[in-house]
Amino acid sequence: MSESKTSNVPQYGNFIAGHWDFEGEEDELRSPIDGRLIARTVKADRNKTEQAVEAAHSAFHKEWSATTPSYRRSLILKLSERMQERSEDYSRLETLNTGKTLRQSMLMDIPLAIEHVKYFSTEDAFAFSRNITHPEYPDTNGIVQYAPVGVVAAVAPWNLPLLMAVWKLAPALLAGNTVVLKPSHFTPLTSFELVKDAKEVGFPDGVINVVTGDGEVVGDALAASDRVNMISFTGSTRTGKKLVQRASTSGTLKKVTLELGGKSPNIVFEDADIEEAAKGVLFGIFLNSGQLCESGSRLLLHEAIKERFLSKLTQFASRMRPGNPLDMGTDISAITTEEQLQKIESMVGEGAAEGARVLFQKQVADKVPAGGLYFPPTVIGNVSPKMKLANEEVFGPVLSLLTFSSEDEAIELANGTRYGLACGLWTGDLEKAKRTASRIEAGTVWINEYHLLSAAAPRGGFKDSGIGRELGYDGILEFTQTRHIFVNEKAGGSDIGRVAHGLVLPEE
Repeated sequence: MSESKTSNVPQYGNFIAGHWDFEGEEDELRSPIDGRLIARTVKADRNKTEQAVEAAHSAFHKEWSATTPSYRRSLILKLSERMQERSEDYSRLETLNTGKTLRQSMLMDIPLAIEHVKYFSTEDAFAFSRNITHPEYPDTNGIVQYAPVGVVAAVAPWNLPLLMAVWKLAPALLAGNTVVLKPSHFTPLTSFELVKDAKEVGFPDGVINVVTGDGEVVGDALAASDRVNMISFTGSTRTGKKLVQRASTSGTLKKVTLELGGKSPNIVFEDADIEEAAKGVLFGIFLNSGQLCESGSRLLLHEAIKERFLSKLTQFASRMRPGNPLDMGTDISAITTEEQLQKIESMVGEGAAEGARVLFQKQVADKVPAGGLYFPPTVIGNVSPKMKLANEEVFGPVLSLLTFSSEDEAIELANGTRYGLACGLWTGDLEKAKRTASRIEAGTVWINEYHLLSAAAPRGGFKDSGIGRELGYDGILEFTQTRHIFVNEKAGGSDIGRVAHGLVLPEE
């Protein structure tokens, strides 16, 4: 990183083989908070992407693959400690770049990112090898090893830049892989700071590389490279499918994990604590202005409590405070990109044309910074299961209301989309909650809670919401490939070996 020659605005290059590379097309980053210029970056082209892959490939084969898990854990721990020292810097930069509230960055996103890095530095439940016996062959034994896959291309989205980066980097590095990280070109700043800190705490050059730029260029180059062994992608379902198609035609087989879109339901049963459920539903959809893959964008409400619940919901929503996201008292995040704001506006307009009706909308226009990107928190009723608002991801602060009259109907509505990322259940009957949760087609189901993520818990989707898992034991396993070593300790031959060999070799 350097200071721009034309101003004191920081300039970031691509980070390749341990060094900043400023060669390429310059890109200006403006904050969605107020449109101010906050940084200049350099877009990688295909050649720069290939250089980053080559650096990762060289570092893997020359050094990193031979390191021990304990050594790798020690470096990851040092990185978490460095991040903790700079947590305020990370929080402010994340807010400036994404438009999320500073309170969210300081109290949730950045602390979670630090804790999740620390988890992979201290968690020792994952064994990189295990011994087995072969029931068919009593004179032998086996060793099952979980080996690194090699070079991992980690493609992160624009909504949770630092958190999504560490979800990919920490387990991949712990498993012994090297990484080329592609953050979104809209929000790459904390990823660049992260790799800078990684170098300072001792990660060898080439182990972590960061390139940013257009997905059609950088993402395509990563998918096509014969030296990339795995792609870990988080983003839209449409882009994820295109990435899989490109990888499958690249001439090499790659392991692929995908965390994709969602249309997650929050189911409120008639016996729920209405006040707590209303708070949870609002948190589920309006955190980060709904720009989270698992946002609870569908409210499935038991018809018996509809009016009471909506009254409490709108009462709480009315208290949300618009303002400058950099102020700790602000509750409403900006929309991160102009393209996303236009999509939200378009989908709400289409919903109205289909007969949906706005039940609540918090006006923000006169209380937010000029030049910023904002959309008012909105609750929409009169939504039918076939409407676009009930089936397609808005990725914004828009809650669609549907009602049900029975447990079976609630489950049918919940499972009635092509997505299956997350779900929330609100009820005082824990047995009903567990029974319902087991029938929900989603990778995460919260009971009387929403959005809380544990580093120990696997996260991912069913159906069009993805393939594979991140975090936890499962998340480490995704970044490995399994090797079986068959051991016959009797060098002079065994009874079973003599029988087997006799199938093709006659006795003398």
